[in-house]
Amino acid sequence: MLDRIIAILEVVRESHGSTTITQLALATGIPKSTVSRLVADLVRKRYLIRSDGGVAIGLRLFELGARASTPRRLGAAALPVLAELFKATGEHLNVAVQEGCDMLSVISVRGRLRPAPSRAGVRVPSVTTALGKAVLAFTADDSTLRDVMTSLDPPARHTLERELAEVRASAVAVDRCDTFPGVVGVASPILSSDGCPVAAISVAGPAVDMDPGRMAPLVRHAALVLTHRLALQVA
Repeated sequence: MLDRIIAILEVVRESHGSTTITQLALATGIPKSTVSRLVADLVRKRYLIRSDGGVAIGLRLFELGARASTPRRLGAAALPVLAELFKATGEHLNVAVQEGCDMLSVISVRGRLRPAPSRAGVRVPSVTTALGKAVLAFTADDSTLRDVMTSLDPPARHTLERELAEVRASAVAVDRCDTFPGVVGVASPILSSDGCPVAAISVAGPAVDMDPGRMAPLVRHAALVLTHRLALQVA
């Protein structure tokens, strides 16, 4: 089955536009009824889209391609931004990308916290972390958001929905010791040109003297600068 799906996607890709079910069946040697069924599944999951000429590559594949190159691009763009943010805060910094229901740290800078709450290569839950909430608030991946929400009881789901609405308004998320005891995190999303989250950047420090209000504009500014630097890489 996987071989057939890949064959269909390859033919659509090589068409450099759109192609029909009949053309896909001829090019792949797969029965037309099977092609029709597989294409319907791929359209439903946004890997393909319907067009006047048949079907074409969908946004989901572009999103996956962007995610595959994100860690390398982030590494080149984020270092000077993190250096400035560390100079301004002296706290633990992270840049992370979404992986399913988790956030995967791709760059980490140690601050005052001992031990460090996370490091590059470590996964943290999207549902509680500032990094995760910064991405979930803007995600277009309905399946991931649905998976996160269904893991919560109704009161927790309502609380998260309300919090994500606040994050969408301010582009800043806060984790008040929900993930790591005694650690407060503040994060902001790094968005693509069409408003989809590419990653998130965060600062974390001890709850005893960490002021989210003071950190919020610093983190937001860092996210905007990193967003701009990534856009220049693409241009």
